[in-house]
Amino acid sequence: MITPQQLYLQSKHKTRVVIYGSQRKLIIALILHVLEYHERNVDYLLGTEPTKYLNNGNEFIVIETAENAHELKANIALLSSSNTKNNAQVIAFIKSLTNGGILVYNAEDISVEQMVKDSSNPIKKYPYHTPEYSIENDIMFLDTREGKLPLELSGQEDLQNIAGSKWICQHMGIDEDDFYEAIGSFSILS
Repeated sequence: MITPQQLYLQSKHKTRVVIYGSQRKLIIALILHVLEYHERNVDYLLGTEPTKYLNNGNEFIVIETAENAHELKANIALLSSSNTKNNAQVIAFIKSLTNGGILVYNAEDISVEQMVKDSSNPIKKYPYHTPEYSIENDIMFLDTREGKLPLELSGQEDLQNIAGSKWICQHMGIDEDDFYEAIGSFSILS
């Protein structure tokens, strides 16, 4: 098991992308699917066990964590919810982002919205919301510039996860159209 402090020290030369809050595992799965689809190599760590991590040739490391996220000093972060009884942890996480870092956050979570608004940390803040969608014959379609995209996922929370994942992928160099191309092939089973 690797501690957040050890991970930070071993990855401080990389761009640390930290996913924090509820639905972390699905968000990570969405991000890694898109990156793999477009043959972008990244390191990643799920929980406390390294899955594929610290390849010196990779620029990014994507980290899913529930505890001590502030010790990772994220360059890019996604905050999906304040699903903790201790908002001090969430506030510490927001404060820990590197100066000039990027925080993608769920603006529909009132608690998250307020904590981000109250933060004076010099970071870039990118809110996300449930994207436009429709349901036809029990199939959910995401409304995109290119038209309706059928999804295997369903529900407002899944749509929010897609919206947040899109922002993260865009900050990692995947444009919006390429994101949607990849996400159309995402399956819970993949």
